[in-house]
Formats: sequence, structure tokens, C-alpha cells
Amino acid sequence: MGHEKVKFPKRLYDALQDYGLPENGNESWPVGTISGLYDQWREEESSVLGTFIDGNADNQWKLIDALRYGYEAETEPIYYVRFIQNNSHSFLNSSESDGLEISDNEETEYIKTKFTMPEILAIDPRYKAFAVPVEEGKADD
Repeated sequence: MGHEKVKFPKRLYDALQDYGLPENGNESWPVGTISGLYDQWREEESSVLGTFIDGNADNQWKLIDALRYGYEAETEPIYYVRFIQNNSHSFLNSSESDGLEISDNEETEYIKTKFTMPEILAIDPRYKAFAVPVEEGKADD
């Protein structure tokens, strides 16, 4: 009977990776692993992991399932930043060479047109208002 891997937010996934927890589950000594994780989290005052499990039985079971069945990062939603509706050349583009510009939403090896929300907020928090989920933001022909 197969079980799906447990999905964790990216920050939590990264913390488990940093700890060295294998993604495939089937932990050979789960109680020892959980105990080790718990001890480490208690030592780190502002631990992402500690906050996740502290006093939350559902999250503790989720961690146990991750040890048993494996875990993976949740996929973050991605967005276009579209400044003008019904205009196929009004999308935010980012490239190493040219920086930010407005153009179409065709992504290439050198031009990025799809962004996660943290990336958008890092560029300019005001751009959040123009974020469109990628599946809804196809360029108009």
C-alpha cells in the first residue's frame, strides 16, 4: 500500500534538508531521529522546525509520516506581473544583462518572466497588485 510523500512549505523542507533528513522516508530508527530533531529544535530558539511542531499534534504526526513515507517541498505558485490587461507586451521581464523591463511573457534562457510571490515582493511590493497566476496570464493573441 503506497503512501504519498508529505508536502511541506519550502522553508520547512529546507530546514529538514539542512538537518540531513532523507527525502525517501523509511527511516530505520524513527524514534531516534525524532528525538534528535526535537533536541536540535529546542536548542535553536527561533527554529522554523520547532515552531512547526511545538504544541501541535497534527504537525507532529505530519513529521512522523514524513519519516515513514518521505517528504517533498510544496510547489510555490508562480505568477506573471502584468501591468496592462489585453496587451501582450506589458509583462515584467528580468534578465542578468538588462535588469528589469516590460515586454512579452515569453521566457527564455536569459529572460525570466515567471516569479514566485517572494521574488515579486523583493523587486517591489507594489507589483503584488499586478501578479497574475501563470495559468491565467497567457498572452492575448
